[in-house]
Parts: sequence; C-alpha cells; structure tokens
Amino acid sequence: MQKNLLYMGAFVVLVLLQIFILDNISLSVFFHPMIYIAFIIMLPLDLKPLWVLLLSALMGFAIDMLTGMHGLNVISTTATGFMRPLMLRLAVGHATGADDSLPSLHRLSTKHLAWFIILVTSLHSFIFFMLESLSLSHLPYTLLRLVISASTASLMSWYVVKLFTKKILNK
Repeated sequence: MQKNLLYMGAFVVLVLLQIFILDNISLSVFFHPMIYIAFIIMLPLDLKPLWVLLLSALMGFAIDMLTGMHGLNVISTTATGFMRPLMLRLAVGHATGADDSLPSLHRLSTKHLAWFIILVTSLHSFIFFMLESLSLSHLPYTLLRLVISASTASLMSWYVVKLFTKKILNK
C-alpha cells in the first residue's frame, strides 16, 4: 500500500513538474524535455502489461488535459508503455530474474538502467515529435529536436529514477 502511495505521489509530482516548470522553460524551440516519461520507466517490472498500458495512457491523458495537446501525449505514452518490455529486453537482455520488480540501480547495473532510460525516452520523443510534425519535409529540424530533447529528458529521468528508486528501496 505504501509503495502505491509513492507511485501516486511520483505521478502527481512528475505531471506538476512537467506542466509548471519544464513546459515554461523557453531556452529554444529545440529544447523540450519530457520528464513525465520517467513514470513509465519507474513502474515495477513485474506489473501486468495491461496496467502498464493503462497507467501510461493515464499519464498522457493528464498531460494532454493540462496542456491542451488533444491526444498527442496519450498516443506517445501509450505506445511507449506498450513497447516498454521490448525496450527492457533490448537494454538488459536476459539479466533480469523473477525477483526483479523495480528498474533500479540496486537490481540493474548502471549500464543496463542507463540504456533502458535512453531507449524509452528516445522512443517516446521519436513518436511525439514525428506525430507533432506530421511531415517528413522538416525531418532534419524534427531530428534535431528529437536528439536535444531526448538527451536532456534521459539525463533528467536518470536522476528522477535514481532518487525515486532509492526512496522505494528504503521503505
């Protein structure tokens, strides 16, 4: 029960952080880090795929409702939640066992966790920016936005996941 409350708290904090801080930073049109994707990364590895999809869609819906994006985040987060097991297999391989329930530094090596975060944030950013542009005519511009935003989101997500999983492991 206490872990569920921590996940709900993380959900709310990440949505508020995205809406009130990161969406209001105006450094460049290329800089748009999406930190809320860290919630999907932090979900337990043994969580049933249906719950991962529902929680991913709920995260996207919350962001869409608060920003007025009309479904762009729902599509991106739901697709990312659907592809999460594949991204984990690509990043970790068969290094996870049945007792692994949280993608943390404690259970995954630093290299595996970093690759997992990079793959998930890159996939989410790719889907988001390609749907946002809906055109291949601005592909270099879109790819530049993707690289800058995915790299900053990966770095920020690394620290969020590290902080959150340390909090979970101490409970």
